[in-house]
Amino acid sequence: MTRHHYSIALTATCILLGVIVGVQYNTVKQQRLSTENQRLSEVTLALNQAQEERDALQKQKEALEKTLEEYEEGTYSGVEIEQLRQFAGLTSITGEGVIVTMNDSSTNMGGDRNAYLVHAEDLLSVVNELNGAGAKAVSINEQRMVGKSAITCAGSIVMVNGVRVAAPFEIKAVGDPDVLQSALKFPGGVVDSLTPWGIEITIRKEATVTVPAYTQTTIGEEDLKEEEE
Repeated sequence: MTRHHYSIALTATCILLGVIVGVQYNTVKQQRLSTENQRLSEVTLALNQAQEERDALQKQKEALEKTLEEYEEGTYSGVEIEQLRQFAGLTSITGEGVIVTMNDSSTNMGGDRNAYLVHAEDLLSVVNELNGAGAKAVSINEQRMVGKSAITCAGSIVMVNGVRVAAPFEIKAVGDPDVLQSALKFPGGVVDSLTPWGIEITIRKEATVTVPAYTQTTIGEEDLKEEEE
């Protein structure tokens, strides 16, 4: 092979390698964008489901408010009043249960960082699973979840009951530890859906878990306090 032919072959090889590298780069880039879009789609779907479950909780809240109105008319005993307070989340509850810790992903894959953060929808999904599994009480970073509670976020800022909370998120739930843990680890459930994104989730079964009382003013709360006095 002459020097001229060798130069042509070398140039052609370099061009071919450049094309291959370019194709591989674009392929990886498209895969990453597709993965991020999938995560955002999953968050949107979770949000829609969470909103439906929130509406159901809203109906429960309205039923509770009606019950409290009946109490105000003097149709309930002291024992029933205490039960109402517990149901409304106005008293702390202690018992066996689980503590779930959620933290943002520590994986740096580039692209949209928001895809690897714990969002309000993720927290609400966990809370809904715990409630569906029979949790008697649930809190997020010491904020008690009740029928009127709201979990919202703007970017990386998460608000629970109007209070700003930040990762790591500690979710406490009082109830049967085995049932609560199984509900979260159910195949295809909330843990499985978040793990691929590097979201760190740990679930600890505890013999004693204390969920604090709801600290915001609710309908009938002042009347309940006056009745106790």
